[in-house]
Amino acid sequence: MNEDFNEFNKTLNYAREISRSAIYKIIILSASIVGFSVSLFSIPVMQSNLDLNILRYSWYFFLATIIIGFFILIFEGRIKYAIAWKGFQPSNCPQTYKEYFFKEKLYASLIVILSLFYPANLISNKVYEKDEDRIFNERVNGLVVNKLAWTAHILIFIENILFIIFIWGLIFLISSFNL
Repeated sequence: MNEDFNEFNKTLNYAREISRSAIYKIIILSASIVGFSVSLFSIPVMQSNLDLNILRYSWYFFLATIIIGFFILIFEGRIKYAIAWKGFQPSNCPQTYKEYFFKEKLYASLIVILSLFYPANLISNKVYEKDEDRIFNERVNGLVVNKLAWTAHILIFIENILFIIFIWGLIFLISSFNL
């Protein structure tokens, strides 16, 4: 069983590595296309067969690709770090999401947002004097790990949007030429 889990983990990490590499290359390619097209189309002869409005939209798509890709790469690493960090802290998870109180859900959401910017926060890493504080923070920590894992899955979906935006940028770039 442990070997199967290790093999599964290796396969997952390899797939994520490929995806991160593709995002990195798309970011570099988008920046290069914008830089090259600005240089190339600043030549007056090249501007005669060019629709600048459509070209402008392609640059917007490439800029969106660069920004979204940058945040995907940053947040993915931070989420993995935060999950590993929070995963070693005591957790007490109820059977269903409905069993969490509103206050626990609110605290967990705030900690997730904080974890995206400061993954090694020490919010629930304390010695508690009251048993009810300890139980509350263990429940919140379990929910934080769960929400971080869901956020990682949302990033994978956003990667698909990133690729679509990049393709639209290419389509607009090509259609800006009046051939």
